Amino acid sequence: MPLDRPFLDHYEIAPAVGLKAFSIPGNKGGRRGFIFIKEGLNKIEKKLLIAEEFCHLYSHYSPQLSVDKYVLAKNEQQAKRMSAYLLMPQRFMGQVYADSLDDAVLISNIAEYFLVTEDFAHYRLELIFHHKVDALTSLHGKLASFSVHRIKIFLF
Repeated sequence: MPLDRPFLDHYEIAPAVGLKAFSIPGNKGGRRGFIFIKEGLNKIEKKLLIAEEFCHLYSHYSPQLSVDKYVLAKNEQQAKRMSAYLLMPQRFMGQVYADSLDDAVLISNIAEYFLVTEDFAHYRLELIFHHKVDALTSLHGKLASFSVHRIKIFLF
C-alpha cells in the first residue's frame, strides 16, 4: 500500500519522517501482513524495499515501529540478509561464476543481471566471499574475486 495519509489513518499509524517503507503483520497471525511503501521510488529501489519488508513479515511477526532500537537493528540486519538471498539466490550466482570464467564480470554487470543496485550486489557478494568484491574473473582456470584492495582465488 502507499505510504500515504489515507492508508495510514485506516491502520491508525502516524507517518514517520524519512521512512521509505515498513510492514505490519496481519491480524490473523501467520506470515501475512501489509507493506507500506513510499510512492515515487524507482523500480529497483522499490523492489529491494518490498523484498526486505516481505522478509520482516515472514520472519519477525511484530510491528517494526513498536520495538526498541536494539531489536529493530537486529531485525533489519536479518531482513536485509534474507532479502539478499531471496533476490540473488546461490543457484543463479552459479551462472555468474560460469560467465566469469570466460570474461571478467564487473559488479555493475552482476547488479544489472539481478536487477538490483550495485551496493546491494556488493552486500550479497560480501556474504559469499567475506570481503568486498568489485569483479569476478578467471585466473589460472580458477574463479578469482577482485576488489580495489584485494585479489583472491577460489577453488570451485
